[in-house]
Amino acid sequence: MFKKLIYTLAFFVLAGLSYGIYYFAPVLNAGSGFVAKNICSGYFLSGIPGQQIVNEALMPAAPSLSKISFDIDDVKQQVDTNVFGVFKRRAVFTEGTGCTLLSPGQQRLQRSLKASTHIQSDARLGWPWGSAAATQNKLLEDVLVQAFNEPDAVHRRNTKAIVVIHQGHLVAEKYATGINANTPLIGWSMTKSVTSLLLGLLVKDGSLSLDQAAPVPAWHQDKDDPRGAITIDQLLRMSSGLVFDEDYGLHSDVTRMLSSEPDAAGFAASKPLWQDPGSLWAYSSGTTNILSGIIRRTVGDNFQDYYDFTQQRLFLPLGIHTASMETDSSGTFVGSSFMYASARDWARLGQFCLQNGQWNGQQLLPDDWMEYSTTPTPNHPRNNYGAHFWLNASPEMGHGDRTWPGLPADTYSMNGFQGQRVLIIPSKDIIVVRLGFSGGKKRGIEQLAAGLIEILSPD
Repeated sequence: MFKKLIYTLAFFVLAGLSYGIYYFAPVLNAGSGFVAKNICSGYFLSGIPGQQIVNEALMPAAPSLSKISFDIDDVKQQVDTNVFGVFKRRAVFTEGTGCTLLSPGQQRLQRSLKASTHIQSDARLGWPWGSAAATQNKLLEDVLVQAFNEPDAVHRRNTKAIVVIHQGHLVAEKYATGINANTPLIGWSMTKSVTSLLLGLLVKDGSLSLDQAAPVPAWHQDKDDPRGAITIDQLLRMSSGLVFDEDYGLHSDVTRMLSSEPDAAGFAASKPLWQDPGSLWAYSSGTTNILSGIIRRTVGDNFQDYYDFTQQRLFLPLGIHTASMETDSSGTFVGSSFMYASARDWARLGQFCLQNGQWNGQQLLPDDWMEYSTTPTPNHPRNNYGAHFWLNASPEMGHGDRTWPGLPADTYSMNGFQGQRVLIIPSKDIIVVRLGFSGGKKRGIEQLAAGLIEILSPD
């Protein structure tokens, strides 16, 4: 009887351990990967010390991430992480495309890339809208100082950079210690809006159209696959109907996609339908990475061509020289989340949008691309999402306030995790860029923009 009891207890102990490993191993693996990727990019692109990234960016996201060990190798330009000596992950830096999180067990990135040699410094290109040093005034400076204040000691704003453009001129900018006008900073989901701009270039070329069935090979292998009916427009409007869990829980689809999966676009495209395409709005980073994969295949699928497309068709014509779009280990840009650029270069993208996709007299995007992008998605419950841009439109049914009641209704924006924002305010001809590692929700962004409008365009 005693032996039987021992065997029974042993069985339950082993079963419990097996379940614990099954449940927690993916979580620890993903956590280790998340830390490796963020420290690698923050250190090698932004020049921020590793422990500062942990303290300011990672701990507010999940305090347990501070327990993950990391090692930065300046010679090999890589970051290794582990949890209690296991669940080891590595992220590697590559000139031109920032950091890539390798698959578990992968030691190096098998890719050759000739980075663009046409990128010039600000001094040679010239900041096309003047110099903030010549135009900044005390009133503007006071508004910016308030945005850097820390009213909540627990949920810190950690504002890193603010850039303000008015009537095409750089009128104010301010940076945190260690950050300057050329420091690339993460945009998180602001990258989604950049992916939309890249797709717009291909629509103008005639290579893609909004109403076509999305060219995802896996969806067209079987003529009865209902995913074959999903259009590019529905992907841009987050209305694909695909299953995708965006709640950032330990086992969520988005956590797995960004921290464990080698092919983000393929992972997202493998999801089944749960609603008819076009019937329901559901925010999905996976949707954007499907679009990123479509862009790659459309420009030829060769990585050099793919990289050159982003540089030569969008970044370089706008004078953007600090942008790095980062890839997964399969070589596809993680268009949902992983782009770094300086605050000035994020402002260039905002000005490009305000100018309706025109730059230096050239119409780079379709004439109606920004009108399309800022038209509310019909099935959005709050009426404040267009096509990969967030809107300040009034709720369609009259319930609740606009996103930013204190800002003009025509305001639209690129939005990213932890308070990354590019606010585009056409009626005031103002661009406001705010970047930082904000843990709480009281980031002061609306107050910042409203204060700037009161000074620059009070009528």
